[in-house]
Amino acid sequence: MLDRYLATFDRAIDADHYRRVEDAYRRVFAWEEMDELPYVWASLPPVPDTEWPEPAYNDTFADRELMLLSQLRQPYLHLQARDHHPLAIRTNYGTVILPSILGAGYRLTETSLPWADHLPDRDAVRRVVDGGIPDVRAGLGAVCLDTAEYYFETLRPYPNLARETRIYHPDLQGPFDVAHLVWGPDIFLALYDCPDLVHALLDLIVETYIAWLRHWKGLVGEGNDWTAHWSIMMRGGAMVRDDTPVMLSRAQYLEFVQPYDQRILDAFGGCIHYCGRGDQFIEPMATSANLYGINASQPDWNDMDLLWRLTRQHRLVLLDLHEDYLPAGARTGVTVRREWRGNGG
Repeated sequence: MLDRYLATFDRAIDADHYRRVEDAYRRVFAWEEMDELPYVWASLPPVPDTEWPEPAYNDTFADRELMLLSQLRQPYLHLQARDHHPLAIRTNYGTVILPSILGAGYRLTETSLPWADHLPDRDAVRRVVDGGIPDVRAGLGAVCLDTAEYYFETLRPYPNLARETRIYHPDLQGPFDVAHLVWGPDIFLALYDCPDLVHALLDLIVETYIAWLRHWKGLVGEGNDWTAHWSIMMRGGAMVRDDTPVMLSRAQYLEFVQPYDQRILDAFGGCIHYCGRGDQFIEPMATSANLYGINASQPDWNDMDLLWRLTRQHRLVLLDLHEDYLPAGARTGVTVRREWRGNGG
């Protein structure tokens, strides 16, 4: 089954199309004025061929062949739609990769990506901190690395796919997100009760993050100048997630989040994503060094006038902004998510 679909995709690849995609993202990060900003369809227009497997996530977690098929499905459909979706895939083991490397357990659910099993208490957190940087192949670390090697080996007989496919770094979250997944909700009390232990855990997470991602990049050849991520391409080498920090105050962000994010940005450069409302931290976040773009995935929860002004001021690309929130006449510094609305386009 796999060979059939890979051969079909290989025949369909248009190298000139992917060069246009790359050029569009390079231009938007260079802040050139563009008649057409890079866009990806959120809801696809009709495409000629939709015959591509869509396996259940739990099946893909246990089967690399199914994971590869699942990861290639959207790039295949978007290639036919001729939007700015790169041919990009990842080792899709969810948010629990770094927590598992640090010794936390995880479990599959019936309907979503894995959930982390938090450490049982603060003594367990202290033992993790005292243990130092773990082996990069601990937990799901080895699984991600081995799956990437499987991708390379499997795609090698298909020259167009092998040339154009970008295997981007898996979901490493951000330092505070990982700390939350490892520690559990008690971390919010620990910010007051034992901040030194929180800082010690964050320090370990950042060192582990950097060590693992450097190992990953050495394996897959993913650089720090340009990389793909999700359905976009971006400047820099890391996409940092700050989903948990939306629950923190500005002062807590400045103490427990930004310094640790900054160390990752110093090592790789990149962009930051957050779900939820980030109004309390967006101003200091926008001043981060080696930050090139921001993805705020829920614009309806945010002060978009503030976010738009700050990204303009600091020359940060606003990534994957839904077209309903795109200011009229915008021609620079934003990539767009569009909706197919029938014959009206």
